[in-house]
Amino acid sequence: MAAKRKERRRLRAEQKRMKTELHAVRRDLEQSYMRFNELRDPMQLDACIYEINALRAKYFCAVHELRALPQARE
Repeated sequence: MAAKRKERRRLRAEQKRMKTELHAVRRDLEQSYMRFNELRDPMQLDACIYEINALRAKYFCAVHELRALPQARE
């Protein structure tokens, strides 16, 4: 029984960590989109596009990893 509780606790902690990371990436992505909308310099726009693409890839990886985790049951 203690092993099951320990595993559930570990899963909940992992889910919380991943959700925190997901929210942080989402916030960074929103900031990058706002910055993109304000820029006028073509070089800076290109850099911002690369940053947005990298953050989107990171976001989708985090979502995929979170969905792959088994659900911790109460």
